[in-house]
Amino acid sequence: MPASVERGDLTSGFDRPGRSNPLDRLDSVEIKVTFSGAGAAAATRALAPDIGGARRRVYFCEALARSTAPGHLPLLDAGLILRLRAGSGRVGAATAELRPCRRSRLSGRWLRFREQGPDSFRLADTWSGDRRVLSATFVSDCDRTAVEAAAAGAASLSSVFSARQQAFLADCADARADLDALNLLGPVRTVSWRDVRIDHHAVVLKYGSLRGYGSGNGYGRGSGALDWLEVSERVAPEGAEVVQASLTALLEERGLEPDLGPVATTRRVLETLARDA
Repeated sequence: MPASVERGDLTSGFDRPGRSNPLDRLDSVEIKVTFSGAGAAAATRALAPDIGGARRRVYFCEALARSTAPGHLPLLDAGLILRLRAGSGRVGAATAELRPCRRSRLSGRWLRFREQGPDSFRLADTWSGDRRVLSATFVSDCDRTAVEAAAAGAASLSSVFSARQQAFLADCADARADLDALNLLGPVRTVSWRDVRIDHHAVVLKYGSLRGYGSGNGYGRGSGALDWLEVSERVAPEGAEVVQASLTALLEERGLEPDLGPVATTRRVLETLARDA
């Protein structure tokens, strides 16, 4: 365990006895519908507000030195996604995500943890079409300058990921993450809009591109395969099937065709970034 986790903090943010069995924990279902290429441009024009949106720069971490073949991404292939996000103002975050996550890899200690200080842990099912994947996501909020320093090589990755995140990875990840030996890839530029109404659904829209923001209002004008729009809605597990069917039907009624290809957006992005690294 990293030394910076003080003994007095070991139980902070953890559920107390008497609550429901943490081994049965599932916080939410995140329903995702993704559009790419020309479909992303059409969906963004149809759904995104003309103004606003939070701009961010997203960086991914990979162990390219451990790659054994073209397209081999050692961390991603082991179900580990590490990313840094720098937003506007002082907002930044480091995220450690196990996806797909095997529940058996999560000890009771982490299944009981929820939030303390800048650290928060969420266990959720991610539904995209017929695909359903369990994701364990550990986020630590930080200052944007810390992310920028790591991106510029002026600070180590281990100084950005929190002590609890590093302990979580040591306990639960299938792949060893020697943070200071990893490659930092990116940035990917994104714009997101929260609480966008699609009939009775309140969704989050996230537009991303490896080609910049294009022209006009800056979003959804390109037609490259590495432009994408993700529509997501986080709901309670009970009744999630009904919500997914309703959201999908509303998008189809607007003539929007989601990307149902077998390659996930994260893999597509990381493969491209790794080739250019």
